[in-house]
Amino acid sequence: MCGIVGWYSSQEVQDARVLLKRMLSALAHRGPDDEGLYFQGPIALGIRRLSIIDVQGGHQPISNEDRTIWVGLNGEIYNFQELRRELEAEGHVFATRTDTEVIVHAYEEWSDDCIRHLNGIFGLVIWDSLRCRLLMARDHFGVKPLYYFDDGKRLIWASEIKAILVDSSIPRKVDLEALDLYLTLRFVPSPWTMFDRIRKLPPGHVLIKDATGCKVTRYFTAEIAINHKLSERDWIALLQERLETAVRRQMMSDVPIGALLSGGIDSGVVVAIMSKLIDHPVRTFTVGFEGSHEINELEEARKTAALLETAHEDILLTCLDCRQLLEKAIWHLDEPIANDSALAMYAVCELARKHVKVVLTGQGADEPFAGYTRHLGERYSGLFRLLPRPLRQHLVRPLVDSLLGLDRLKRAARSLGIEDVSERFAQVYAVFSSSMKAALWRPGMVNPNDSGRVRGVIEYWRQGIESLNSMIQMSYVDARLSLSDELLMYGDKMSMAASIEARVPVLDLDYMQAVESLPASMRIRGLTQKYIHKKVVAKWLPPEIINRRKHGFSTPLRHWFRSELSGYVRTALLSESSVCPMFFRREAIEALIREDISGREVNWLRLLTLLVFELWHRRFICDPLG
Repeated sequence: MCGIVGWYSSQEVQDARVLLKRMLSALAHRGPDDEGLYFQGPIALGIRRLSIIDVQGGHQPISNEDRTIWVGLNGEIYNFQELRRELEAEGHVFATRTDTEVIVHAYEEWSDDCIRHLNGIFGLVIWDSLRCRLLMARDHFGVKPLYYFDDGKRLIWASEIKAILVDSSIPRKVDLEALDLYLTLRFVPSPWTMFDRIRKLPPGHVLIKDATGCKVTRYFTAEIAINHKLSERDWIALLQERLETAVRRQMMSDVPIGALLSGGIDSGVVVAIMSKLIDHPVRTFTVGFEGSHEINELEEARKTAALLETAHEDILLTCLDCRQLLEKAIWHLDEPIANDSALAMYAVCELARKHVKVVLTGQGADEPFAGYTRHLGERYSGLFRLLPRPLRQHLVRPLVDSLLGLDRLKRAARSLGIEDVSERFAQVYAVFSSSMKAALWRPGMVNPNDSGRVRGVIEYWRQGIESLNSMIQMSYVDARLSLSDELLMYGDKMSMAASIEARVPVLDLDYMQAVESLPASMRIRGLTQKYIHKKVVAKWLPPEIINRRKHGFSTPLRHWFRSELSGYVRTALLSESSVCPMFFRREAIEALIREDISGREVNWLRLLTLLVFELWHRRFICDPLG
């Protein structure tokens, strides 16, 4: 796991070595073990390495025998040993044991198609000096990020935006279209970033840069074929086999490895399988919050750890801890992500780093297995639309609007009657609805009624799957939208901030290929979500763990915003030095705070969305040093 930087330039770059070294210094936390630089004509490659595989021999960037192909890799290739054997049979000669060298020879053998052979997590670059051609790729589900800036004369890239911003010629300006998307989704979807003209490569995409220009294409396309032939017993056996294989693959490491453990089944089953595969206790780590009993999973995690006989440690955070973590997290996130779980992720990874360099997590199961409330709503939304329209408008809608505090339920219920699938999804996802944004934006900033922005993002990911069950479509979109650019994004940034590698066995390609072929009835049965997943994990976990209510690494921010942090939030958003009033109506922000404190509306997530943007703008736009 590493941080990669570099550029492809048609002009000479002044003080190139100094600039590349400064870019690498900005990513020192991603790779504290080693540093590598390479220059050739228009190209510069740099890498900071966190040494996991072939610790001594895996120095990057790495080349082929005649030094015409060079590769820089951030990530891990889990099937590299199988690929190596296949390539050796074709006559390729390897000089190291590292997974990165497999990419070099795979490119020699299969050219651009080599990316399709990789099962792993990666942001990578391949420089082909004979063709004067650069290839960049982001893994299938976007576990690893990759950003770039292209002005036609130079393409500059990095694993984190802050390394690109080291170059003072790169403009620091808010992309208002991205900001509008952020208000809706609470994260910025690919290919946008919050910075104007800086883009992130979408998951499952490659970028090709050569003398003819720069082109981004999708290599991982929708090829879902729902399998209705397998019985429930067969599905369970298949998924158990592939899940165990995925965990075994992702335990490969030449350094100490552990796991992040919550009280739920997703991380629990990963740890249970790990425990079966090694002859010593798995090191596990979790986080909890002082004075917060309703969301704390400390006791549940401790019980799971005791049951699985792990070497367990946890950390307890206070309100002050979370406030301080928020401001630290903003720097490491690069762009706003309004998810309070990022703070817990940061804290638990700092704890884990004292003992291990790699952790496995349970992230990624809720999306394909339909584990969110919105999936349950979508599963049965067609029944709601069978009700006569007058009944929906005059009875159900007023009843929903009268509910206090249940914001997510209200959003979901209001969307049920929308016939158009993309528009319905957009309504479900919206933190700020179109009408809320219209009231929030200052006049003349953007057109807040342009619902086509989010709709366009959703429709892009729905391409090729429009004929499938709508709940399956939602699961598919979630796995490439919110999972990629929100949950996995903060998972990468927070773990790498602590110089630790976080792996996600559930997103193993072979496993996901099977999961995404599941019929809707295997994902939700009656009111039971993740139905088949719960049957699968029963091989390793007892009923008391399987039947627990899921929490994840949440925080008590929703309560603290009404109590200990209410003054902090108001001052941050509405003081004379605040940035938000430059973009948004002060009275609209005041109303959000007032309604939240009174309990009339639950606005804490909207306030967090604004607060994160405020802190991000101060850190990255107002501060010229970044």
